[in-house]
Amino acid sequence: MKKLLAVAMAATMVLGLAGCGQKNEPAPAAQASTAKETSEEKVTKPEETTAGESAQTEKSDGSLGKILFLQTHNNNSFMSYMGEVFVEVAKENGFECDHLTADSDEAKQLSQIEQGIASKEYVGIVCDCTGEGVTLGFKEAKEAGMFVMTLHEGVEDNTYVDCVVACSLAQTGYEAISLEVKELGEAFNLAIVNGSEGHGATVAIRKGYDKALAEYPNINVVFDGAGNWNAEDAMALTETWFSSGTKIDGVVCMNDGMATGVRQVMKDNGVLGTLPIYSNDCELDTLDAIEAGEQRGSFDMNAQSQCEAAVEAMKTLVTGGTLKEKEIYVDPLLVTKENLQEYRESHGGNY
Repeated sequence: MKKLLAVAMAATMVLGLAGCGQKNEPAPAAQASTAKETSEEKVTKPEETTAGESAQTEKSDGSLGKILFLQTHNNNSFMSYMGEVFVEVAKENGFECDHLTADSDEAKQLSQIEQGIASKEYVGIVCDCTGEGVTLGFKEAKEAGMFVMTLHEGVEDNTYVDCVVACSLAQTGYEAISLEVKELGEAFNLAIVNGSEGHGATVAIRKGYDKALAEYPNINVVFDGAGNWNAEDAMALTETWFSSGTKIDGVVCMNDGMATGVRQVMKDNGVLGTLPIYSNDCELDTLDAIEAGEQRGSFDMNAQSQCEAAVEAMKTLVTGGTLKEKEIYVDPLLVTKENLQEYRESHGGNY
């Protein structure tokens, strides 16, 4: 059974429904990471001891050891914030932490895992995964005596993963449509902008959409297509929709990047701000659009709760404990005009 961790925020930030939508906001944003964030790691010659054993014996200050946190990228505000928060939470819980990004390059992330294993510095790896190929590195890490966890973006094959921590993307999809029902009623024309076909996040969010559509059978999905996670494709897709003459009452997008393109099309057609639109990620331009009344809301993946859950799980493993659940899912945070200022303040200027 999957464990939902919801962290209560201020009253104005609690979701009526939840959602990648609830808001249990953290303490002010973590300070900039002091961990090493270079893309190069030192590699030492293998010795007879395993990586985990070596890391454990090197501890001399009472700390829990060093962990390697690998992120897919940090080229947007959410990912940058998550990187800062993870390093800070790890430090607060007695870990040293090296933080590396892979620039969305699966081969680069696999190399980072392999170099981390060879260094024998780490008790564990926490990975925001670039793709399924990194599981080869997970197998090697487990054989070297290290703990392996995925955070935020995981993999399908968790054979060599000790714990999975993520935000419930399905919940964001369900809540997005449910919020439109709250505004428009149970019968309206809906347009759905998906991510790329077959992508893990697309599949997860779509489960939430489909659950809501089954619950509200009078919703008429007039358009349903792939925006491939970017503004340009989403614009090209929805330009044909809005120029078709078919009435659209509401729109849901799987991420803010695509929502940016959809908002431009809505603006060109004179309907910006008149139709509800929800998306995921709480990117800066989308938050500005929410403030301007051009979008109803966006779901944050709750970086604070994800990081806290991951570090706590790693702490349990390193200290010889047993995890109650292998899969931990935290509720997302919904940001609307009503709680936007509080959200920005809680994230220390990142937004």
